[in-house]
Amino acid sequence: MASPGTTELWGTPSSRPSSVRLAVVSDDEMLAGRVLAALERDGLVVRLAPIDAPQLRPTLVIVGYRAGDRGAEQAVRLARRRLPQAGVIVILAGSGSSDAGRLLSVGADALLLERDVDAAIAPTVRAVTAGQVSVPSELRQLIQPTALSHRERQILGLAVAGLTNAQIAGRLFIAESTVKTHLSSAFRRLGVHSRREATALVFASDEVLRRSVLATLRLSHTYSPHRDAP
Repeated sequence: MASPGTTELWGTPSSRPSSVRLAVVSDDEMLAGRVLAALERDGLVVRLAPIDAPQLRPTLVIVGYRAGDRGAEQAVRLARRRLPQAGVIVILAGSGSSDAGRLLSVGADALLLERDVDAAIAPTVRAVTAGQVSVPSELRQLIQPTALSHRERQILGLAVAGLTNAQIAGRLFIAESTVKTHLSSAFRRLGVHSRREATALVFASDEVLRRSVLATLRLSHTYSPHRDAP
């Protein structure tokens, strides 16, 4: 993990965060430069300062994150533990959908896709400084529980439990093609593309979704095809 640097930001009285100190933590040496350039283009005056200066304790932390990067996840945890009043923004490489929920759960206040840094970093900084949680619209299900049907929750729960499509079909007395249809629909609603991503989301991001899926999974053990026809 690269050593973080800090930046103090000022803007016009009507739009600026007040005396924000920003720490950027990333293995991507170009990320900090992109962030600073975007903030300057937005009218913010930027001054660099060492992160270890006690009088410049960061009030905002930006963490660069690539899929499976435990070091970056630890940085989020560390920032939340050591700087409980600081806002934490995670910039995700790629879609980041399978990891995003976990990052919110360990303390991130905002998620931003790397492709959107130039256009969206300044509004995101302002939102977090104002005490708001911010995520890209395509990841909104992470903070807004997704409405799955009973059958979608049931099939998703069995898939998360490790059953194959054929095993799920046999358990529920339905066609395997029906399992595929409902599972594809659940994936689409959740914004994921695989069982692995769905499992990570269910167990790490949304307590309401997790409880509903697991409750439906328990009920499926006493499932009656006459009571719950597809």
